[in-house]
Amino acid sequence: MAIEESASELGQVLLIGGQDEDDEMSSAVHLVDLATGVCTAQSRLVSSQGYLGGCSAARLLDGRIVCVGGDFAHAASYHTAQVLEPPAQGSESEASWQWRYLPDMSVGRFGGRGCVLSDGRFAVFGGLDVDTALPSSCEALTLDVDGERWDALPPMHEGRCAFACAAVGGCVIVAGGFGSMAAEVYGEGLRRWRRLPCSLSVRTELHWTGSALL
Repeated sequence: MAIEESASELGQVLLIGGQDEDDEMSSAVHLVDLATGVCTAQSRLVSSQGYLGGCSAARLLDGRIVCVGGDFAHAASYHTAQVLEPPAQGSESEASWQWRYLPDMSVGRFGGRGCVLSDGRFAVFGGLDVDTALPSSCEALTLDVDGERWDALPPMHEGRCAFACAAVGGCVIVAGGFGSMAAEVYGEGLRRWRRLPCSLSVRTELHWTGSALL
């Protein structure tokens, strides 16, 4: 995840969790300076399993990082949401930014995808849940003075897991995932999903993909 570029000549990237060469999942978080290659350990995730896999994360407009979802082998973890934020204003603590739990999502979302909407809310789409299989449901997180809550968004036309997702110009585009070569777009203003008339240029499904805007 890209971090504020002014902090380094070439920018910085935050690496959250993951899976190592021994197939062990990790709660570790590292900050990588792209100019120097220096990798610095950061505050670890606070998942009750000690790690998050199959998760989705995004940087809010105020700099905080939201991370949701978890490892499919631990059902409790993929309802989980947490945020990386600075100490509370006026706090006497000298601690650096720390992770803390947020309210759980309405369903588990292993392999769901998320992004920040134009209004600053973090939204998460689809994913895999043992109770609802492959949900098409979507929801958005509000963090304000009135509290922290998840609000339902209109569902996608089809359930997706491990797909590509990007926000641009008041729209969210999703494409691919397990069992799908299709794409659709969500218009924030109309609060409606539309199927795109083109499919991915592959012969089979495309999943566990990354995405970025050019």
